[in-house]
Amino acid sequence: MSSTPIESFYSEDIDSATDLPQKQKQVLKACLELFASKGFESTTTADIAEKAGVSQGTVYKRFKTKDQLLHAVVQPLFSKTTPRAAKEFAEDIRQFKYDSLADFLKPTLMNRLTFGAENKQVIKILFMQAVNDQTLLAELIGPVKDVLTNTIPVVLDELKKQHLLVDWDTPRIMEYVLSIGAGYGAQMVLFDRKFDLEHIIDQAVEFLVKGLSPEK
Repeated sequence: MSSTPIESFYSEDIDSATDLPQKQKQVLKACLELFASKGFESTTTADIAEKAGVSQGTVYKRFKTKDQLLHAVVQPLFSKTTPRAAKEFAEDIRQFKYDSLADFLKPTLMNRLTFGAENKQVIKILFMQAVNDQTLLAELIGPVKDVLTNTIPVVLDELKKQHLLVDWDTPRIMEYVLSIGAGYGAQMVLFDRKFDLEHIIDQAVEFLVKGLSPEK
């Protein structure tokens, strides 16, 4: 499995917008990159203008305040970019046939934790905005919920049919898997912890396989 960086999807989404002049598209793309690398508070109008290749006046020609600019930057992230990233992940999961529980767990955990590590600054922006805006939170949860309810359960049910997974309720199994993946992901994204992904995933998979394999 491989994942497209969030900023790549975002750039495509901004370029496809028909209601924005080219210079404003450059501003939004520059803002996301700078907010992710420097932080919202530390990013100046001069930084944005230089990165976007426009004048400082152009930066606030359409968006009158920095907060308005931030909202304009994150809105496509929630409405377009996040659903595309979730869809890509779902399609990756569906395209493989898994011959063992480990065959499913290891690449799936590696994919999501690598994605989190490579996109952690943008993910921080998403979460920071979502906790203060219920509409944005709903847009963030929707695509993730779709993967959790319509994609992963299908794989788990197939593993059960092959007697490769314990015959428990699927939501119960997902809670155990997600708690481990989300635990490591939160530490990486929110607390900037660095892990040897191969090592921790091997350990997690060993633990989960022992706990979730059918009794022989």
